[in-house]
Amino acid sequence: MNDLIIEAINCSQLNRSNISFGAIRTIAGRNYEIQQTLGYGRSIIETCQQLDQYLYSYGPMTKAQWDAFLPNVSLPNGNLNLIDYGCGQGLGSVILFDYFGPSLTERIKQVRLIEPSAVALLRAKEVIDCYLHAHQAVTLNKRLDEIAAEDLNANGLLPQVHILSNVLDIDGFDHGQLFSKILQSVGRHAVLAVSHDRDFHGGSNRFEQLDNAIKDPKHSKQFKIQSSSICRFTCGTNKPAISWELHIEVLNEFI
Repeated sequence: MNDLIIEAINCSQLNRSNISFGAIRTIAGRNYEIQQTLGYGRSIIETCQQLDQYLYSYGPMTKAQWDAFLPNVSLPNGNLNLIDYGCGQGLGSVILFDYFGPSLTERIKQVRLIEPSAVALLRAKEVIDCYLHAHQAVTLNKRLDEIAAEDLNANGLLPQVHILSNVLDIDGFDHGQLFSKILQSVGRHAVLAVSHDRDFHGGSNRFEQLDNAIKDPKHSKQFKIQSSSICRFTCGTNKPAISWELHIEVLNEFI
């Protein structure tokens, strides 16, 4: 089966002037009755049909989480790099771009998309390149535990925005090790994370664990925390959600 979104971009049905989460879901959000293959949204996707089913089944939840989170979010000034972890088909970045519009997309110099699903990563790259109107999306077909610190250090002088959409709460990777790699890049960082609020299969306690670890006074010479905020809320789908916004400046490599 061909990728409906890539086909729509290639024929200019989707272009920089009209691409949005809503347009993407209208074109490809399909109920093939294969939701059970998605593992509650945590399985590594293997087919375009699964991508479309995810859009249909879990797209509204993802959108509602970010819609509730983003009005309180601030981003660094100036040009930016963005890294989207476990990006899937890029929905977290898409919703971020929709919300901030050209005031953000025109400042993005590079987006790094990290995802173990090759089919999802291919769609994500085409979607992000469509938003940015340039080949600015770099793909890393890796699991989160396979990421190396050097994978995360692009254009090191620019602030980095780290997107973790329904990622921090899942099993299967060491979240502490991931953040130790993130914090090896000297400079300014903004972490935007949102997930379903739950206490099983990983769960929301990972948000608090990371927040507490970063705030440990022993790291005071390595980085400076500008702000860190964890919020719990009920989003538009009447589901519990949790968000974390962290602004931090790394002064020295954190090992």
